[in-house]
Amino acid sequence: MVRFLLYANEWNIKGLIHSSSKYHWKGDDTAPEHDWAPVVWLDKQIDAYAEVYPRLLQHDATYPTPEYLRSQVFVGNIAMEGDIRAPTPGSNRIVKVLLDPDESPVWLQAWGGSNTIARALKTIQEDYPEHVEEVTKKARIYLITEQDNTLKTYIRPQWPGMQILRSGGPSFGAIAYHWQKTQSEAVQRYFDASWMIGNVLRDHGPLCALYEANKDGRFRSEGDSPAFLHIIPTGLRSEENPGFGGWGGRFAEQGGIWKSTDVDGAEPHSILRWAADFQNDWAARADWCVKDFKEANHPPVAKAKGPLNRSVRVGQIVTLAAEPVGDPDGDAVTYHWWQYKEAGTASAVAISNTRSKTGASFVVPPEPGRTVHILLEVTDNGIPSLRRWQRVIFTIQE
Repeated sequence: MVRFLLYANEWNIKGLIHSSSKYHWKGDDTAPEHDWAPVVWLDKQIDAYAEVYPRLLQHDATYPTPEYLRSQVFVGNIAMEGDIRAPTPGSNRIVKVLLDPDESPVWLQAWGGSNTIARALKTIQEDYPEHVEEVTKKARIYLITEQDNTLKTYIRPQWPGMQILRSGGPSFGAIAYHWQKTQSEAVQRYFDASWMIGNVLRDHGPLCALYEANKDGRFRSEGDSPAFLHIIPTGLRSEENPGFGGWGGRFAEQGGIWKSTDVDGAEPHSILRWAADFQNDWAARADWCVKDFKEANHPPVAKAKGPLNRSVRVGQIVTLAAEPVGDPDGDAVTYHWWQYKEAGTASAVAISNTRSKTGASFVVPPEPGRTVHILLEVTDNGIPSLRRWQRVIFTIQE
């Protein structure tokens, strides 16, 4: 939640809903409480956000007010694991947002069980059946594994066609409790005690002071964070298609659901390939809590010349060029063009002049119908160094 709040300016937050899972539930007359933290815990997080809010506004005027965030807190179906017996304030909030005439995608992220989401969909199915088709199109569900049974027993059978992303253990687990078993030594340096203490835990204001690391300062666990890392606007366009890949992982469609592509021990890992980038980005946001705009670093801008989706011919020489956009802090930037091979369907292409701002190029392979994903990666020399991308997708014609 600490990291989430530091990115609250990036989305139109419509609900912060307390939920249950197979690990935590409040209990009621039919079930005893199990490892439940009272719902007031979020008040402390938002109170701390309120203290750093004036400083955050210097970096982006669109940060939501603490009062607005408090107005978006609702209690969902928390009585027991998988409970969808009756509507709750939290499920009703989801219903209201999904029935809003705004056709923009609505991301429903379950950091616990999906039962409150299921209850909302059940209410729509029973009370507003005329809206089922439009809700199916606009809802996007991102689950961190399955923390109750409602995906299998209700959502998938009753809502075919809805986009559902399920991050499995080898994927989200890379930044969960056993991260040291998954990460290389090069990546671990961004999660060790010295990095965490220097960049987040110490001297970064009351919100970052609430962050729960291990006792020695090492990163502890953020197994649920890929749900929102997936839709931080970095230029990777991961929100457009789960198969594109981004900070929240890469997915492949299997039997009507998008499942994370990572398997134990295999590289490149779809989340960890970005770990240094999203950790440095978080460190910059932590600085925003205590530093004025001119003292902190902000992401560079990556903008490729031309359309982001292009048709190309077999054998064509494609020139890659970046727009001269610059950096909001006036930092020096470097450019790198590279092929995100796992996201496309074509074989590897050889990019010449990969570090050139305007002179990189490649020859289209003889693979009609396939796609080549090329990323423009822009890196600044600020502290910490930050990156942004722009993905250009080439579809090969005859």
